[in-house]
Amino acid sequence: MSDVSPVRRFVPAAAAEIEALEGKTHHWYFKDGLGDSESLVFVRARIVPGAGHPFHTHPEMDEIIYVLEGSMSQWLEREHRELRPGDSIYIPRGAVHGCINRTTAECEFLAVLSPAKISGPFAVDVSCEEPWRSLGAI
Repeated sequence: MSDVSPVRRFVPAAAAEIEALEGKTHHWYFKDGLGDSESLVFVRARIVPGAGHPFHTHPEMDEIIYVLEGSMSQWLEREHRELRPGDSIYIPRGAVHGCINRTTAECEFLAVLSPAKISGPFAVDVSCEEPWRSLGAI
């Protein structure tokens, strides 16, 4: 029996697609074009102190974020909460959200978005628009 599966089911950490951005690293396990799931996107993210995700929307996707370690300031529209390990947030499609790590330690979290197959953009940055620019998240 072969260890090679015709579809992406078991995904070792070494097989994640790593995206290194300024202040953050994304480990993509499933997304459109990576794996065979058309319904889910799954990513593990690390944010260094002072960095984050600027205010944005996912016009066609719902998102759940679950914090593994560290903490981050998370906005959902105009509401703001500090998320710590074990905390989660549900972000409905089209809702403006953003986060920043205001601590001295890295924050690690998991995010699941659905669906994976969409017709428009994955995310739309609104961080330069009011009222989001004035909130000062990032």
